[in-house]
Amino acid sequence: MNVIELKQINKSYGNHHVLKDVDLKVSKGEVISIIGPSGAGKSTLLRCINLLEVPTSGEILLEGKRVPYSVNRGGQLTLLSKYRTSHFRSKVGMVFQHFHLWNHKTVLENIIAGPVTVKKKNRAEAVEKARYLLEIVGLSEKAHSMPIELSGGQQQRVAIARALAMEPSAILFDEPTSALDPEMVNEVLQIMTNLAKEGMTMIIVTHEMRFARQVSDRIVFMENGEITAQGTPDVLFEGNGSERFNQFLSSLQL
Repeated sequence: MNVIELKQINKSYGNHHVLKDVDLKVSKGEVISIIGPSGAGKSTLLRCINLLEVPTSGEILLEGKRVPYSVNRGGQLTLLSKYRTSHFRSKVGMVFQHFHLWNHKTVLENIIAGPVTVKKKNRAEAVEKARYLLEIVGLSEKAHSMPIELSGGQQQRVAIARALAMEPSAILFDEPTSALDPEMVNEVLQIMTNLAKEGMTMIIVTHEMRFARQVSDRIVFMENGEITAQGTPDVLFEGNGSERFNQFLSSLQL
């Protein structure tokens, strides 16, 4: 069974057609890297998967079950849909480019907020799990620090721990290293590599081609709102992708 399945996903902003009939199946434990030029629709696709953006049309399935949603006149999720999709969002974590931590909460409070408020977990249990996750991401000593006291790489590792605290079926990563100083990139990529080895289902929008090649089970290439090539890293990176994919790689001077 696929953890996530997208069927004919479209997204438009007025007359601007950002996503065009996107189909994608993600199996359990699979790591998919989505690459492509700026403006291809990569981040919009991730945000549609998690319903942070509402698709104009199409279906989203989580573990074989259709995710129901409806919108109001403003194109936003209705209150009923927000309630109905809260469970779905708790099962599909997301790590953002700019961390999105709560600056008024400590690291520990950031991590336990979701499990306590959304999943109604016992606070003591949530704290125990949070401390374990901080150990996993190498930040045990930062539990009571405020986000502003952390480096960018440390903040992103906290964001990953926060996503893991919800025990998701999959995690979406939206260019998780693009806002980091170069020396901080590897520490975040190492955490993601470890998650991949442990079987976490992940969809990653990234410009880190070496990482994508080493970690991914499948590469998905997007351009102009469409998936125009996909396959295993060995196939695509050895020049067997589409002509446009090969041109894209050449432009990166890998």
